[in-house]
Amino acid sequence: MKKKGIIVIGLGNPILGDDAVGLVVASELKRRLGNLVNIVELCAGGLTVAETMLGYRKAILVDALIEEGAVPGKILRLTFEDLKVTPKRFIGFHDMDLVTSIELIKAIEKESFPDEIVIFGITIQKPGCYQEGLSECVKTAIPKCVEIIEKECSL
Repeated sequence: MKKKGIIVIGLGNPILGDDAVGLVVASELKRRLGNLVNIVELCAGGLTVAETMLGYRKAILVDALIEEGAVPGKILRLTFEDLKVTPKRFIGFHDMDLVTSIELIKAIEKESFPDEIVIFGITIQKPGCYQEGLSECVKTAIPKCVEIIEKECSL
């Protein structure tokens, strides 16, 4: 099977404040990159995320990340292998966890699964209430994250 190029998947929940950061980054990438890269915004969990990656050579995920003691707005680049051993918690995956989902779908769809998965996490404070919009700390990280992902897409 010939795989397509790159897919960027922005994850989040638009009514949980900073949890929407992946969606906002994806929206900005769509505006800047147009049709050069397939960009998807998902308000979904692990299995849907893993299935959305099928047929692409490289998948880039963007999501909110809770890291104990981290200042909100910090950008981390992780590989799938990093995810397997990290104590960091992505909050966008609300059904089966991402690692289990990816391993399951990869076992079933090995031929069409991406050769590379990169995850960009933007640290947030643990969301505690329903609200729209991002905090200033997280909002200021968006341009830098977009720039980093644009470079990642051109590699």
